[in-house]
Amino acid sequence: MPTNHIETLRQARESFVRKRRTMAEQMIPSGAAVQHFAPTFAELQAAIEAIDRAIADEEMLPEGYAAAEPEIAGTTGKEGDASTASNVVDMDFDPA
Repeated sequence: MPTNHIETLRQARESFVRKRRTMAEQMIPSGAAVQHFAPTFAELQAAIEAIDRAIADEEMLPEGYAAAEPEIAGTTGKEGDASTASNVVDMDFDPA
């Protein structure tokens, strides 16, 4: 398994851990709106745990697994070719 996929997941995990630590610090002061932070904190922790599972999965995959995107009939990107199609979802875990 190429380590670049695993490294990418590890970097994403580090980012979420930094956000979790920052949020925990904001929850410490007396009178902090802990109830306000709790749902987002739980979502951050769930994301970290999901990334941990993804790392473990990537470590078990054989070399070359899912190396190329499959052709998707009828799906086109901005330039009109299927190679720019994406299933990536934009998620914002920053507390507002």
